[in-house]
Amino acid sequence: MSRAAVAPRLGRSRRFLLAGVLLLIGAVVSACAAYVGVTQWAQVSSLQKDGVREVGVFHNEGAANCWRHRCWAEFELDGKKVEADLPVLTSAKENKVSREGEPITIRYRPSDPTVAAEEGGLGQVGAITALIGFFGVLFLVAGLVQLVVASRDRTPAQPF
Repeated sequence: MSRAAVAPRLGRSRRFLLAGVLLLIGAVVSACAAYVGVTQWAQVSSLQKDGVREVGVFHNEGAANCWRHRCWAEFELDGKKVEADLPVLTSAKENKVSREGEPITIRYRPSDPTVAAEEGGLGQVGAITALIGFFGVLFLVAGLVQLVVASRDRTPAQPF
């Protein structure tokens, strides 16, 4: 008995459906990566360009990262203590050592000192965007491969 007779094959419409689903997932994940990258990059770069420079103390509630837990910098402004939230993708560790309680140079907007970004650092924006984008591209490639396999597995007389 031939191998084709033993193993049932997916119908042509199911193979195209699988390719479409993989392409859709890849497009959505890639769009998410682009959204995360653009929004975080825009927030940090606008603070870098227009923000006021200040030295504060870094806090992260003892967490290993800033994307699941709150990170903030505490500094004095006009004699009052201010807690400025740092962007989600700020690095919470430096050389695998926690930065809790360490001095940090930040930039904040004078109109809203409760939002700040670390000076000269984009944190993990590039790394996280690349990681999410990698999975998006992986799904896109798998979808394209499935589409090519599905379209080549037909006879010339068969329409799509």
